[in-house]
Amino acid sequence: MTNLKFPLVSIALCTYNGQTYIKEQLDSLINQTYQNIEIIIVDDCSTDNTEQICLSYNNIKLSFYQNEINIGYTKNFEKAITLCNGDYICLCDQDDIWVSDKIELLVKNINNNILIYHDSDFINGKGNKLGVQSMSQRYNMYQGSSVLPFILSNCISGHAAMFSKKLIPYLLPFDKRFYHDWWLAYVAFNIGSVKYFDHILVHYRQHDLSITDNLNLKEKKVEVEPTNRVAIDIDWVEKCSQFSANKQPQLIKRAYKLFNDIQFGKSRLSLFLFLINHYDKIFYIISKKKSLTSKINYARKVAFSKKPPFYKKSS
Repeated sequence: MTNLKFPLVSIALCTYNGQTYIKEQLDSLINQTYQNIEIIIVDDCSTDNTEQICLSYNNIKLSFYQNEINIGYTKNFEKAITLCNGDYICLCDQDDIWVSDKIELLVKNINNNILIYHDSDFINGKGNKLGVQSMSQRYNMYQGSSVLPFILSNCISGHAAMFSKKLIPYLLPFDKRFYHDWWLAYVAFNIGSVKYFDHILVHYRQHDLSITDNLNLKEKKVEVEPTNRVAIDIDWVEKCSQFSANKQPQLIKRAYKLFNDIQFGKSRLSLFLFLINHYDKIFYIISKKKSLTSKINYARKVAFSKKPPFYKKSS
């Protein structure tokens, strides 16, 4: 029977050659002030000492699984989620450090929301804080009712989210072409309400082997998009438009059609008007406050650029 006051929270921790940082992360999980937790570790065929470190804990809250073959980052999180038994699920990377009362605070504040997410700061490989930046200083954290902000960007990192198990039937399977936390955010805003909890609860490690690179610390080997042009993954927008539980299906399908059309030089005026009409939502996460003139100019650049602002990381 579910304990309504202290529901079980599952921590889905995915590992791969994580021996350098995994102990710090596990210590921060096991020492959470909230005690009704399970830690589900799924290792994706590590060749270092990750397995030995995990098993050395011999902790009743910890369950360790190892894949027979390497299935990749996204599918490994999918598998980990299917193994979770909790009323709520937290996703966990192998190299971060969680604040000790993270789960306690999220459980107390999720209320009737389908998902809650929080702020994070950044640390380097040695665990030292990187400047004064936090995730909320890089992105505008959204908690409204529209899904439009998530067709071009995302402000919800997997490590920062706790979501209800009710989301799982809509969430899985993951599409390997896309980041699992982008999909988590998009699905959550369609299925229920989402709350942003304005506290730093994870020290998010940035280093050379990180899957993500939020601070752009890695050496760039490709040309970077100019800052005045939005990057649109048309495959991602199409994926969003095809979600069977879209709460604004016609709106998202129209967004996909218009973004797709400008690849072929069509519907530019229609896209321009669409962007002006929905500017504050579409660009909410990635845009600073702009005057009406600036908004019009930015929408014009997106819609009428001779070189459409597309990239296709999903191809």
